[in-house]
Amino acid sequence: MPQLIKKIYKVALKTYQNLENAVIGNVLHITTDSKDRCNARLLFDYLFFHLLLLIPKYLIGLYTHNTTELLLSTAFLITLVTCMLLVRKGAPVKTISILAAFLTLILPAACSFLNNQDLSPRYSMIWIVSILFCYIATNITATLALGAVLCGYLSLVAWIQVNHIPVFSTAGFSPEQSLIFNPILTAFYILFLIRVLGAHYKNIFITERERTLQKQKQHSSLLSQHLTKQFIILKGLSRSGKSKYMDGNKELLEACLVEIEKQCETAISYLDNGTGTEN
Repeated sequence: MPQLIKKIYKVALKTYQNLENAVIGNVLHITTDSKDRCNARLLFDYLFFHLLLLIPKYLIGLYTHNTTELLLSTAFLITLVTCMLLVRKGAPVKTISILAAFLTLILPAACSFLNNQDLSPRYSMIWIVSILFCYIATNITATLALGAVLCGYLSLVAWIQVNHIPVFSTAGFSPEQSLIFNPILTAFYILFLIRVLGAHYKNIFITERERTLQKQKQHSSLLSQHLTKQFIILKGLSRSGKSKYMDGNKELLEACLVEIEKQCETAISYLDNGTGTEN
């Protein structure tokens, strides 16, 4: 049994990596900015794990015979795949991130409206996820606009229900079905948040560590070059001083010793501060 689980995990990981490379491989290859690379990975994870979340939604829709849920889940599937294809074709990651955030809020809102204006965690969780994703991956303007759309929808539902206005809706989920499926879907979205946002910040830390190591290597290389240069100068001055000493030219010997002292001070400065002034 453990071997089977291990094989399934390896296949799933390989599938994930191949799909990631197919969708954002070109973006990661072209982009050098660490923030843009992390946002590209965040967008892919957001789309990919939303696709996985459609599996339990389809199963629930089939079990409850909820046609609206099935149709809108299919529309959701199409939009997510379209977003992946657009990124693969070279569309800007930020633009697709805004599009994905709005679609993953508007489509569940439409499903909520048709299911008797249901505001249960089954829909509210995905709205929260959409707004968090939008804020991290795009900017505050897009996030506030998305928040305004959500507040507008909630206000519309409140106005309809307070005034008992009849609107078209499907049978939706029964109260008993909501009680059963809300905890399940909420658990899936908690795992979604942990995986997608957790992996995003992990990628940031890894990228920053790689940048720090690269800077340290460059600094060490530069310091080595400076010190090598100083030692070559010192070697030349030492030979010159020895020659002057043998010739009995004390003035030039003293000048060589003064210059050797200055070069030693410069080398010590490089070692102490990593910076120095060439003399």
